[in-house]
Amino acid sequence: MAISFSEYKREYLAKMTAVWNDILEDGVAFPGVELYEEADFERHLKEQSAATCMLAGDELAGYYILHPNNVGRCSHVANATYCMDKAFRGRGIFSALVEKSLAEAKELGFRGIQFNAVVATNDAAIHTYVKNGFEIIGTIRGGFQLKDGTYSNMYILYRDL
Repeated sequence: MAISFSEYKREYLAKMTAVWNDILEDGVAFPGVELYEEADFERHLKEQSAATCMLAGDELAGYYILHPNNVGRCSHVANATYCMDKAFRGRGIFSALVEKSLAEAKELGFRGIQFNAVVATNDAAIHTYVKNGFEIIGTIRGGFQLKDGTYSNMYILYRDL
């Protein structure tokens, strides 16, 4: 499967919105609960430092968004969110998406990447992040409410660039 990357293009918007909303509906990884309409999601994408898509052949397999994790004196540390279409999960390509984000964050002048809320039950993502040099630097006990109403720990991860 040939993998390539592209900056966000409007032709990807419907699929990107659907993938994001699918993850929200699952209720086990993203903190949000309100689904996006395409126009609102496009505004969200345009506010990012980067929105980069991963294509498998000519299909959108996943994407990431990058932006400063905080403001002012903390804006040199990035934050990233990753979305994989369920049809492409388990194929070993998520790591390529993370690797691309690390390179792009560095090109944009960020000095590190911090994840504020990685759900402890998201084993595949955590495995990929650690494989790509991230460290778990903190645990927030019961910090994430799963869709079923139970609570999971969530982790803070960091990686220098």
